This record gives sequence, C-alpha cells and structure tokens, in this order.
Amino acid sequence: MTRLNVWRFALATAVTFAALDAICAVAVIISADATITVFNTWFHGLDLRLLAPPGGKPVTAGQVSAGVISAAVAGFVGGAILAGAYNLSGRSDQQ
Repeated sequence: MTRLNVWRFALATAVTFAALDAICAVAVIISADATITVFNTWFHGLDLRLLAPPGGKPVTAGQVSAGVISAAVAGFVGGAILAGAYNLSGRSDQQ
C-alpha cells in the first residue's frame, strides 16, 4: 500500500477547505437566500434560514477572513489525522 505524506496531504486538505469556504462566502455575498436554499437540500429538512442574521446583515471581510483561516486550520488538522490513520491502517498488510 502506498503511504501518504502526512504534511503534504494535510496542506492539500487545508487549501481545499479554505477554497471551499471562500467560494461559499462569495456565494453568500452574491445571494444569501439562494445559498441557504442550496444548503437546505444537504441537511434533509433542517431549515437553515433560521440561522441567518435578522435584517439581512451583510457578510464582513473579518468574517470571511476568520472563516477561511479557521477552515484551513481545521482542514490541516483533519487532513493530518486522516493521512496518519490511513498510513497506520496499512501497516498490517506489510507484516
């Protein structure tokens, strides 16, 4: 079994999560209602409109930055754990 480079996989995951968060932020800025409608389809009947700020408060640059950074950190940690677990799961095949 091919081993994954934990740090490269973690970095790739961090970049992916950050990009997805940035794309989501742009979608919310362009049309919050349409974005929430799409995400409602992913959550099997939960109404995410109840989580929207009252009065259609716009997304701030600080919120976008914090979201991208926290998504990247979570992606890096999650990617490192996933790659490490993947590498450990293959050890029994090599014995």
